[in-house]
Amino acid sequence: MIIEYKDFIGTYHDVYPAGYCKHLIEECETLAVSGAGANRIRSENAVKTSKDDYQINLNLIGHNIVPFEGLKVTDVFFNGLQSCYEDYVENYASLKNQPIRSSIFKMQRTDPGGGYHVWHGEQASGDQSSRVLVYMLYLNTIEPKDAGETEFLYQQRRITPIENTMVLWPASYTHVHRGNVVHGQKSKYIVTGWFYYE
Repeated sequence: MIIEYKDFIGTYHDVYPAGYCKHLIEECETLAVSGAGANRIRSENAVKTSKDDYQINLNLIGHNIVPFEGLKVTDVFFNGLQSCYEDYVENYASLKNQPIRSSIFKMQRTDPGGGYHVWHGEQASGDQSSRVLVYMLYLNTIEPKDAGETEFLYQQRRITPIENTMVLWPASYTHVHRGNVVHGQKSKYIVTGWFYYE
């Protein structure tokens, strides 16, 4: 695994075994055909210029996912995520020994022309107030010419989607971000969620 840190953003390359990300994409498509998940234009009454992607909450239907090489998909996922988190807290030690956990497992597909265009943070009032970190795993590569980056406002950074790359960053207002529009002919697939204070 190749690891980089900058601006409190951790990127971890080659986290999972070969074929795992492709397996999740195939499962996403199978689940979508069966009616799992929804486009946020319909499910949240969002407008296309703010949010346009398809999401599936895998916590609700995880038992329907075909195993990967005989292993439970969620076990493989959270083992890899935990490895990234443990390295993150080695670099930002104030998080060490804190009661922090992640159990959210959401898959998103952004088709060409779509994205999450609104600048936003991940920590807010109510249920979102205990969010500490955000994670996102890119399941496929989008060529730079086709955009689809995760863009951070204050850090003035764009991260290009590269297959099997995990990104961790703070959930607070310091890391306001957006998912830029996807051009070209290929959809972007990610798995995303949060670490919470218990």
